Amino acid sequence: MPSDFLEILHIFGINRKADGSISLETFQDEHTIRDEEQSLAEHEEQLQEILLAYRQQKMREHMAGPLVSFVLHIVLLTLLGVLVVGKERPELLPEIEVMMEEIPIKEIEPPDPIVREIVEDVFEEAPEMDVPMPAVPDETAFEAAFDDVIEEAPSTDDNFDLIDVILDVKPIKSATVIRGLYGGRTKTGRKAAVFKNGGKPAGQDAVLRALRWLKRVQQADGSWYGEPSFSGLALLCFLAHGDTPQSEEFGDTVERAMRWLAPQVPVRGASHAYANGIATYAIAEAYGMTKAGVYVRGKGQQGGQDMAYLREAMDRGIGVIVAGQQESGGFGYVYDLGTRWDMSVSGWQFQAMKAAYVSGSEVAGLGEAIQKGKRFLKNVSSAKENGTFGYASVPGEVAGNMTGVGCVSLQLLGEPHAWPVNSGINTLLKHRLPAYQWENASTALYGWYYDTQALFNEGGSSWRRWNDKFQDVLIRSQHAEGYWESPGGPGGRFSGNPGLVFSTTLACLQLEVYYRYLPSFNLDKLRAEAIDPQPFRKDADKKLLDEDAKDDEIEALIIE
Repeated sequence: MPSDFLEILHIFGINRKADGSISLETFQDEHTIRDEEQSLAEHEEQLQEILLAYRQQKMREHMAGPLVSFVLHIVLLTLLGVLVVGKERPELLPEIEVMMEEIPIKEIEPPDPIVREIVEDVFEEAPEMDVPMPAVPDETAFEAAFDDVIEEAPSTDDNFDLIDVILDVKPIKSATVIRGLYGGRTKTGRKAAVFKNGGKPAGQDAVLRALRWLKRVQQADGSWYGEPSFSGLALLCFLAHGDTPQSEEFGDTVERAMRWLAPQVPVRGASHAYANGIATYAIAEAYGMTKAGVYVRGKGQQGGQDMAYLREAMDRGIGVIVAGQQESGGFGYVYDLGTRWDMSVSGWQFQAMKAAYVSGSEVAGLGEAIQKGKRFLKNVSSAKENGTFGYASVPGEVAGNMTGVGCVSLQLLGEPHAWPVNSGINTLLKHRLPAYQWENASTALYGWYYDTQALFNEGGSSWRRWNDKFQDVLIRSQHAEGYWESPGGPGGRFSGNPGLVFSTTLACLQLEVYYRYLPSFNLDKLRAEAIDPQPFRKDADKKLLDEDAKDDEIEALIIE
């Protein structure tokens, strides 16, 4: 007798004996027993029917799932066959080989206890800020900020997080190559860098207006008012935007600026260390961005022009800088070798030295001069006392603008985490950031150029705090014609047309900080790539994705 049936009998108080017979202990009367046996037979028949129905139901439940799955698979396979039949097989894309390089892990030294105390004090005393939410980028304005660079803008293979796989998937066709430190200045590189680092479309619109204004006021000879310093700063703005003599909108502007500025180097005259440092800096960057030796104007044109004149000018200027460095490692107004150094003058020499070094300059003593510069900056820092860099060696000469100069100089010379930099960054956030208002530009704009670069190089929350403010101030303060006019008034350092060039270049370079330099401070690696780029190219001779596909993938990544 089935166990299911016995359980049901037990529910009714009916038990089964060991010999298999049914015990009706509850019924004593014999007549009653016969009636009960008849009733029990009927119950057993009913229970058998119930048990059969139960088992059939269970069978249906167990079979339903596989049956439905089988039917669905048949339907799906049928639909797939209908869709595939008659379709042409797409042409397979070429295989892409991605080489992975192991990055050595560098241990970070523990922070100086004094710097730790300064950091804690700064953040305890820092006022809370009510930061507005950034506007959602407008796609049309965003694209318009980048369409002046030609489609064949050279690409980069420098590390750029996830995006570097996309940026480095095409053999280099153009003779002009933007690589290494300047790899973020390509069309795709700028788009990705602005998006990644918090740039606003309105800020990049402001950059384009500034470049177009600088193009309009360029003199016929290629200079800006015959001044090597102003001309060098203007050229740096175009180079930072990725413009070379190949660029469609600004190519002629850049070439004429290079042709005028190169013969001026080394610059001579009163306080000529300022002008020579800026001009050499611009020429060194120009050579670094066009150092393939020959550039080709326009699409498909043959021929080109020798660019060796840029290297010759760069080496002439660097030779004067190296020879004019003081024993302490600093610089004076006229490259005098005395004891009075000037931090403002020194900052431009350090920027020129770094640009020349990573461009492959072989001027004797350049490497040693960079090492002396780093020792000088650490020795003259007041980081342990007040987190600043002084203006000059004369006691008591301290200026707020100089802290950014010292921080950027150490960062660019390969010491981004030196303790004077850490302390100086905290000073910039605590004292310089609250005062970043355009009404203070007449005295602070020069320092803001350095402050913005120093905070960008620092990155993280420090950069985000600075970025949340400086962009909006510069965007609101730009004139409709594209220039920035300092509120200094007549006779100030930014007065007249040359003064407008000065203030405009300093503001424009800040808004280009997102892509001006990739965050790489290994000077020896950058120099090695500049001298012999072949080992740094990842199978550049393989057949890989074309430029249009690369742009589409970058834009899709940004949108997502």
